[in-house]
Amino acid sequence: MANQWFRMYSEFATDAKVQSMSEAMQRRLTMLLCLRCSDVLATLQDDELQCAMRIGDEELAETKALFLRKGFIDGAWNLLNWDKRQFNSDSSTERSRKHREAKKVATDVIATSRNVAATPPDTDTDTDKEPNGSVASAAALPRCDTQSVVDLYHEVLPELPAVRLMSDQRRKAVSSLWRFALTSRKSDGSPRATTGPEAMEWIRGYFTRARDNDFLMGRGRKAPGHEGWQCDLDFLLTEKGKRHVIEKTKEIA
Repeated sequence: MANQWFRMYSEFATDAKVQSMSEAMQRRLTMLLCLRCSDVLATLQDDELQCAMRIGDEELAETKALFLRKGFIDGAWNLLNWDKRQFNSDSSTERSRKHREAKKVATDVIATSRNVAATPPDTDTDTDKEPNGSVASAAALPRCDTQSVVDLYHEVLPELPAVRLMSDQRRKAVSSLWRFALTSRKSDGSPRATTGPEAMEWIRGYFTRARDNDFLMGRGRKAPGHEGWQCDLDFLLTEKGKRHVIEKTKEIA
């Protein structure tokens, strides 16, 4: 059902999956949400989508490929999580129906005063299982989008071996770097990052520093026995890799 408004959640501003995209891509995602809210998205052809987003053929293909990879849409441009994030009660028609039903029930019920035991509080806390098995409060750290970090690695360091398989071990290592960015401090005492976008920006800088490191990029002479060694994402995610990038740079990282 078409509606004049939809639910836009505040995590849009901190979700790494969204904030790792360019502002142009973020705007296109917002346009898709608006079109879905108007209940016209399913009826639009590709040329009509191009018109709505003010983009050409190549940009539309690029947008679709990115949104598919991020899990925002399916192959037919349907927004995958729309029904989970929007509710029937958001419709004024639905709200009016529920109000009438509640009013009818209220007139049929005779209220009586009685002591009501307080509902015991939940003993379970809302916790998220981090990829490395540790348990943290859901509100403690922004959620880590491992694929966005990998995409950033490919963008900044295309010379290094590409990541083709995302094993559990790699996800844990990426999450560890994410947590490091958000919980550790630089040598001057300032935090490396306090929000999801800041963490993504710090990781971008981390990969950029790796690119400027002659040893890591194989531009220097290698020690005997290490002639065939090549830096990759796995090494950059290790403690030894972090020392190479962070300690062997002039700028405070």
